Formats: sequence, C-alpha cells, structure tokens
Amino acid sequence: MTQPRFLPLVLAAALAANALAPAVAQAQFVHTTNNGTITITGYTGPGGDVSIPETINGWPVTRIGGWAFTGITNVTSVTIPVGVTTIEIAAFQGCYSLVNVTIPIGVLSIEGNAFVGCSIKNI
Repeated sequence: MTQPRFLPLVLAAALAANALAPAVAQAQFVHTTNNGTITITGYTGPGGDVSIPETINGWPVTRIGGWAFTGITNVTSVTIPVGVTTIEIAAFQGCYSLVNVTIPIGVLSIEGNAFVGCSIKNI
C-alpha cells in the first residue's frame, strides 16, 4: 500500500505553522527596546490565557510598562515570565476579567494600582 501524496504536504504545513507560532505570539505585544531589554507597552491579542514571552527579537522582556494592559477586558489569565523585574503603574488596571496571575519570584517591584479593578482569585 502506498502513502497518500498529500501526507508530506500536511506534515510540512504543520511544521511551518509550529515554527511560526512564537513569532505570531510575540506580535501580540506592543513593546519598546531599552538598552537591549524589552518593555511590554501594549497588547493586541485575542485575550483569554496570555503568556508574555521571555524574549522578543532575541532580547529579554524585563518590564511590563505602565498601562500596558489597562482596560483590556477579555484577558482572563496572565503568565509573566522569568526575567521580568518590574510591573509598572496601572499595568493591568481595569482588566476586570483577569482572575489568574502568575508572577515569577524575580519580580522586584509592583507599582501602584498595577492590578486595581481586576477580579484576581489566584496568584
């Protein structure tokens, strides 16, 4: 029995989609570059469970900028990566659907009103 000819095409498409997944995920984050590090300044993704990447364009994400997620009401969960040291003022203010937040031990500063107006149940 011979293999269907489309199988290699399906496999190639699946591998290509998997390789593009990190780039697509990173594209959801508006950011600035500061001396070789990244500050997340906005989010344009679909919401739901959000995992902030550890790196963007090869540079480490070290800050969640002030007002970066403010008023984004469709985010329900956020995982902040190792390497982030600061969550700036009002970063997640008004994200009333946000119920789960994972903050790594290396975060040294969470500024005022970072999570005001959220419905956090699990940290």
